[in-house]
Amino acid sequence: MQQFQTILANRGYYTGKIDGIIGPMSLRATQEFIADEIVKRNWVQPTTEFVYIRTDQTFDNRFSDFVIRFNKGVADMVVPCSTTPGDYYVFNPLTVGGITGCAVACEQQAIASHTFITSPNWKSLWLGAPYFMQTGAIDIFRDGNRNRQIDRNIRTRGWYGINLHRAGWGSFVDNWSAGCMVVLDKAWFEMIKIFTAKQVINYTLIEVGN
Repeated sequence: MQQFQTILANRGYYTGKIDGIIGPMSLRATQEFIADEIVKRNWVQPTTEFVYIRTDQTFDNRFSDFVIRFNKGVADMVVPCSTTPGDYYVFNPLTVGGITGCAVACEQQAIASHTFITSPNWKSLWLGAPYFMQTGAIDIFRDGNRNRQIDRNIRTRGWYGINLHRAGWGSFVDNWSAGCMVVLDKAWFEMIKIFTAKQVINYTLIEVGN
């Protein structure tokens, strides 16, 4: 979380101590930062949904990106996540539509693209937990050269199963993501508490790293 505070501080939004504690000062800075980034891109400001922050252009197999939960327009949680596929799919890329390569979501905002799937019996759900299913088209890159750098040459738009979901308890992404946005269980189950079955949200991904 110190990394996230540093991102805010380097852009002039956070002047407090870099201590990794995401308290009221950090959350206010987060809200201002995201609001400005949304305006720059002429996108829609978040309401009750997630905003993902990609910190670099590499496949590092770690939870080195960040996701911010907005609750009624207020940023109230910031947690580590991954916005890129894990090593398993980087080095064993899928072939979809005749194109071989791991899926990597592009920077974008896709309106009404994901639907919250839950059930009284979580064991009946995919991955055994509530998640957001991709139900609208989004843009992705297909990267098949296995060099751990995002390749922007092949960009497509469609339905690819780029879901938002849990990622277990480990330190590595591994096979938890073939391009999905993933969060470790200890944060995921807290983040989803405010959502209701079949709730539809926007998908927003902002890139801040080179």
